Amino acid sequence: MRVKESTFFILPVVLVLLVIVIFPLIYSIYVSLYDYDLRKITTDFIGVRNYVEALSDERFRASLMRTGELVLMCVSAQYLLGLLLALSLYYHVDRFRNLIVTILSIPPMISPVVVGYMARLIFHPVASPINYFFELMGLPFRPLWHASVKTSLLTIFLADTWQWTPFMMLLLLSGLMAIPQEYLESARVDGASAWQEIKHVVLPLLKTISVVAILFRALDVLRIFDVVYVLTYGGPGTSTEVASFYVYITSFEYWRIGYGAALSWVLMIILSVLAMIYLKYVIKSF
Repeated sequence: MRVKESTFFILPVVLVLLVIVIFPLIYSIYVSLYDYDLRKITTDFIGVRNYVEALSDERFRASLMRTGELVLMCVSAQYLLGLLLALSLYYHVDRFRNLIVTILSIPPMISPVVVGYMARLIFHPVASPINYFFELMGLPFRPLWHASVKTSLLTIFLADTWQWTPFMMLLLLSGLMAIPQEYLESARVDGASAWQEIKHVVLPLLKTISVVAILFRALDVLRIFDVVYVLTYGGPGTSTEVASFYVYITSFEYWRIGYGAALSWVLMIILSVLAMIYLKYVIKSF
């Protein structure tokens, strides 16, 4: 009787997952095996030709390299800045810590689309308040930000870092708050300096939460789309055309739905393999 009751309660969840997760995945595999082009009346079965084309697509490979570059920039900067903020709040702020954490938690709660429009105003190539500040400081450079090939990817990096560094800080601060005080007190009794305490006690104990934080943010940046769509639309040229955006324009601007589905699966396989390698390497290091 209990088994039947549990099945009755679990069945709706299983059905929802089948409808909104499993079926789209299976259907996308089906579509990727066809020359599914919305400009054509008929579709032809072509097998794995879309996947072969994806592996030889230079523009897709360039978007992957651009995405990898953005991941390295964003995750490295956000982890270091988040760690510095977390350590500062943990060691130097006590009375107003909750207030500061609440204020710093606002950016991750903002929609990425809104962040993109905010960045368009802040990094405006002509009326940028940052360039005005540079002018007041007497600095000679006036970047065109997202309107220039040289600085467009940097602009996306700055917008993403502003939004998600507090998220990294929150995760690391939670790890710091979970460290038993006995460990820190023992290090201080042994005469450890502040840097030695952080290096030999705090950072090793933060390894697990650091692994989770870096993996979360890396996977999130690998599928970045909203900010790119609003801020640069992949331009100028293809200077900010990341992998997810290339899949989008292939599917919904060039109308090659089958090829876009194949690109999505290739991207998902690459992400899965990278995540497995990362986790395997990290687990061995424990």
